[in-house]
Amino acid sequence: MSEQKKILESSPLSGIAVPIAIVLVGALIIFGVTKMLSSGKDHRDLVEELNSKTFGNRWVAAYELSKFLAAQKIPAEDMPWVIENLSQVYYESVDARTRNFVVMALGSLNNPKSLPVLNKALVDIDPQVKFNAVVSLGNMDKELAVEWDKVVALFEQNEDLGLKQAALLTLATHKREEAVPFARSLIQSNEASLRYAAAMVLIYAKQNDAKPALEEILNLRYDVVAPNALNGQQVESLKLNALDAIEKSGWVDVLNLVQRTEAEDSNVRVSTKAKQVLNLLKK
Repeated sequence: MSEQKKILESSPLSGIAVPIAIVLVGALIIFGVTKMLSSGKDHRDLVEELNSKTFGNRWVAAYELSKFLAAQKIPAEDMPWVIENLSQVYYESVDARTRNFVVMALGSLNNPKSLPVLNKALVDIDPQVKFNAVVSLGNMDKELAVEWDKVVALFEQNEDLGLKQAALLTLATHKREEAVPFARSLIQSNEASLRYAAAMVLIYAKQNDAKPALEEILNLRYDVVAPNALNGQQVESLKLNALDAIEKSGWVDVLNLVQRTEAEDSNVRVSTKAKQVLNLLKK
């Protein structure tokens, strides 16, 4: 399951996107539900149908509702009703796939009224539900009543690499004091995904512990073909994220690494970004 949780493919600290529609399309294919034509029902009808006892009906409703959420078509005055009813679906559902959809849906709304369910989902029995709960909290606005002890527990007590990454980056996004020592504990990890996630956190904090991992990131090749290796697009994204972190933190101590990247990197987008960062750091 950790392969499904490579959250370093997108910006680690500025938005971890979970594409609801893709997840649901996969579920629909797997379970043979092929009729996904819009029924003309509104979001209220679809929320109510999520409680359907017929599996196919429930997931067609979930698929259609995901389109309302993605297009932000739910009126603001209906938001409390939607959140209340989706929350009820979560609490009453014995099906992990349904709870998972609810968590992603509530997370996409970025509304404080979703917090009780998202906090509860941090201790759900299903690992994927917990993962999407912590990712949703990472994407939400700051200063919310998140139950941070549960997020910390996901980092400290779980061997799932995806969950550890998500917990670390959510703590860092919300500027929790636990993030830096946790990142230090991972900066020399044998797992590259954890090492790179830790580096991002420490770059933002301008910590020298990040320098070896940062150099490793900026020296990654785009053409490596090996099991579990990052592909060219992932390497590009990771380098751009690292450069963006340097820029936002104003970390002038790594100026030489940025200069080398600007001069030697074969990817035009990366070298251009490095030049932009250099210009800003030299001011």
